[in-house]
This record gives sequence, C-alpha cells and structure tokens, in this order.
Amino acid sequence: MAMKQIACAAIPLLMAAMPTQAITVEQLNKQVQQMNKRIAEQDNKLRINGFASFGLVQSDNEASYHRGITDEANFRRYTKAGIQMTFNIDDSTSVITQLVSKGENDFDTKADWLYLKHSFGNGLSAKVGRLRKPNYLLSEFFDVGYAMPWTQPPVEVYGVLEDSANFEAVDLTYDFEIGDWSAYTQFQYGRSETETAISKDLLAFNLSMNNGTLTLRAGYSQADASLKSGTTLATQVAGINAALAATDKSDEQLTGSQLGVFYGLAAMYDDGDLVLISEFNSLTVDTIFPDQDGYYLMGGYRIGQWMPYLTLAHNETTDDDTRNATATGNPVVDGGVAAAQAAFNKEQDRTALGVRYDWKPGVAVKVQYDMVDVGDTKGEFAAVPAEDTANILSITIDTVF
Repeated sequence: MAMKQIACAAIPLLMAAMPTQAITVEQLNKQVQQMNKRIAEQDNKLRINGFASFGLVQSDNEASYHRGITDEANFRRYTKAGIQMTFNIDDSTSVITQLVSKGENDFDTKADWLYLKHSFGNGLSAKVGRLRKPNYLLSEFFDVGYAMPWTQPPVEVYGVLEDSANFEAVDLTYDFEIGDWSAYTQFQYGRSETETAISKDLLAFNLSMNNGTLTLRAGYSQADASLKSGTTLATQVAGINAALAATDKSDEQLTGSQLGVFYGLAAMYDDGDLVLISEFNSLTVDTIFPDQDGYYLMGGYRIGQWMPYLTLAHNETTDDDTRNATATGNPVVDGGVAAAQAAFNKEQDRTALGVRYDWKPGVAVKVQYDMVDVGDTKGEFAAVPAEDTANILSITIDTVF
C-alpha cells in the first residue's frame, strides 16, 4: 500500500518535470514502474528488525543485588530496546548493526553489533567487526527477552562474562550436515575491553548441532587478560603487591595479567510442548580474578499460550583456598590480602518459578519469582549482605517487531 501511495504521489511530479513535452499514459506508466522497481530493490537490500522489553523488578533485601536490584521497585533494570539493521550489498555480502538502549545505562544507545558478513558458498562464511562473544547457548539473543523463557537469563551462568559480552573480532563459520543433524563450527579471534580489564589475543571455538528437537553445544575460549591501570582494582592490587615485596614475599604477589580460559557445555530439548535447557561453564584465570563454575537446569511445559517453568541454578568460586593462601606474618598486609580475596569469594543457589504467557504474536508477558541464597559470601550482591537470602519478583513484557 505504501509503495502505491508513493507511486501515485510521484505522478504529478513526473508530469511537472516534463512541461514542454507531450506525455502519454503509457510513458507515464513505464516511468512509475521503473520507480517502483527501484524502491523494491532498496527494500530488498535493507531489512530492519527490532525488540523491546519493559520490566519491573524488586527484591525483599535492601542490599544491592546484581546490577542495582534492591527493595525498591526498579522499572529501569529490565527495560531496553534494540534495532537491528541488515543492508545486503549483494547476494553474498551484507553489513549488520544492532543498536541497543538499556534503562540500567540511562538509556544510552550503543552499537553492540557492527560487522561485515560475507558468504563464500558451500557453508563457509566470515564476519569482521564488533561481534557478540559466542560463550553461551543463547549468546546471539542475550538482549532479546522474547527469545528466552525467563525474564532474564540465569546470572549464575550468563553473568560470568556479562560485562564483556561484545568484542572486536574476525569470525569464520562453517555450516554442514551430519545425517539428520545440522551443525556448524565457529572460530573467532579478537580483543575485548571493559571498564576494568583488557583481553587480548582472544580465541574462541564452538561446535553446535541440532536435529529438530535437540540442540547440543560445546565451546572453548581463551584470552590474555590484564587489569587496566588507574582503576580501583588495579590500585588495590598494586598496594598489596608493594606490601608483599616489602616483606620478602615478592614470589607471592598478585598478578594482573595472565591467561584466562573459559569453556561451556549446553543442551536444549524442545518438542513443541516440553522444553528442557541446561548449561554448564567454567572460568579459570590465574590472577586476582576468581575461578568459578556455574550451571542451571530449566524445565517448562507449554499449555496453549501458557508455559510455567522451573529453574535451578548454582555458581561458586573454586579457588578460594588458593587465593587466600598468601600469608606474610604482617597483620596489615595479611588483612589487606584477605579483604581483597574475600571480595571475590562467592557461592549462590537460586530456585526460580515463573510463567510465560504468549499474549499475541511477537508479545510475551512473563512473571518470575526467584529465591536466592548466598551463604556467607557476597554471591551476586555488590558486597556481603547482612541477610544472605533474597526473594526477587520480576515482571516483563517482551516484544519483537
């Protein structure tokens, strides 16, 4: 309809552009057809998709939990919107960008994706630019709430590398078939930077397989991680190392740059009614940063437009004893080291009950109730809370368009 309106509106313009020439209806129709053809070609080149989430989240614990959730109603934390634009240069080459605005970041808009993609044929393709790290089963949909069953993905797994979810890299992907399974392998090389750290020489390899109802995935990545100078954490580490050197403990200094290794395993079963998803990941970094393991198990069942679901999740640091081993005999130094180490120790268990209602095509309403226990650690709180449990209610309306 819009194209016809444009074409009709163009007729007077075409006639005005030929004031001294006699124009036939046939000539006019040809010119309109040519214009419509050019407009259609542009439509085929540019594709725009979008998503948005509108959320409310509140905890019964006044301590700040994972990125600002407290006992005050928060309408910003889970509210966000994004636009993805794909411009097809030709049949094999395209430019893709995704702009995302999040309430937790004062609705500042950032380019999470900005890359050039080229298909070489026979299943081989390449990307270069700003990409999403392929650390998780649902990495590609990390911000698209509609594509996930939860109000938010389990932080015990998806929060491990949340601050460095995007990076600048080159990507090679190969799609192939194995019997009834469709599969792809993915290799990436790049660099990422956050407010506190820089990861250089980042290598990632992933294998994913799907047979229609079952998806299996395995991934591995590594990077040379280092603290950014001038940050609070870097200053703290430098102070501790100076104190250790002064007490002849230089060999036990905390390193600020070392190899980090991450791997993950995932499986998802979806037969249209029953949905089962599980992921496990492990991160090891030979620095002051903690090693940690995390996993979740999720089960849901669709009943018409409704899907109730249950999620069990766990995360814990695995090198507490190693990181706490430094002892100099100097109470001031040991106290500083202990404080620095304790700031990283965490253990968290979560039980989440929720329901998703697919209100209409492209719109889903979700309600989720999380019961969190962090023991004597800080878990996902900003600091060790006075009360080690929290009950969190979240409600979101997720859309795609």
